[in-house]
Amino acid sequence: MAQQKGKKIPERADKSGFFTARSTPNRAQGQHEADQDGGGDDTLPLQNSPDHGNLPVTQEILRACLDEMSDKLLNKIQASVTALGKDIQELGERTAHVENHMGEYEEAYNDLADHVQALEKQLTSAQLKLSDLEDRSRRQNLRAQGITESVMQADIPKFLTGFFKCLIPDIPTEMILLDRAHLVAKPKFLPAEAARDTLTHLHYYHVKEAILKGARNRTNIPAKYSQLQIYADLSAATLQRRREFKETTETLREHKIPYRWGHPVRLIIQRNGTFTHVTTPEEGLKALKQWDLPVRKQRGRTASPQRLRQDWKKAKK
Repeated sequence: MAQQKGKKIPERADKSGFFTARSTPNRAQGQHEADQDGGGDDTLPLQNSPDHGNLPVTQEILRACLDEMSDKLLNKIQASVTALGKDIQELGERTAHVENHMGEYEEAYNDLADHVQALEKQLTSAQLKLSDLEDRSRRQNLRAQGITESVMQADIPKFLTGFFKCLIPDIPTEMILLDRAHLVAKPKFLPAEAARDTLTHLHYYHVKEAILKGARNRTNIPAKYSQLQIYADLSAATLQRRREFKETTETLREHKIPYRWGHPVRLIIQRNGTFTHVTTPEEGLKALKQWDLPVRKQRGRTASPQRLRQDWKKAKK
């Protein structure tokens, strides 16, 4: 084999130094070398490596740091809990104050509600008495509807007398005595072509009642009287009060249960041989419910203020 020509590499004098450990360069030297070779060395400096020789000292320092942190955290928690306790105590005092005042307000409101209900009953009773007095002053009046304007004012008594005689033929003509008869003002809601009502006052009350009964059962009436309708002359308050019983009266008529009106305004219902007196619309609906008579539609009513009920418990101090 041919020997390569060139410079001869000298042999190491001591081969044992080849296996000796290299000294670790310090941080400054390593940084200097990294700067010289452009930072291409992949070896990281061991700057955070633990010092096994100082291990007990490190544990003491760590324990001291943890104790200091726990003391600070505990102080902060205690301060927060103290502040929160003060807020809760203040809130409890305010809640107790509000509850005490709410109890006072509840008592005052309930007293007012009781007074309002009592005053409503008194007002209703007074209105019924006034309307009854007004109706008593009209008890011998009759209201005729359907007399045309072609009948002159002077001829109205004679015209009505002839009509009443057709309704009560058994009563002598001289008993059908009219004290007065005249036209009344037309309500604004009626059309212009509608005829005005005629108000008449009869001298005898029993004749007036007989005329009303004959008007309900009239037969064989002449053509000139066919359009006439006869009603009792009642006050506006009484008519309004009767309209409040509309649901009850409609149900009674639907089931063919007889009834009549009493004074002051009340319903006298005859069912199974028994008379039931109803003084308020609520009593009428209650009676229908007891008789299992369904009401098609009920109107909404304005309810009286009801008493309050305490639905909370006072906070404990």
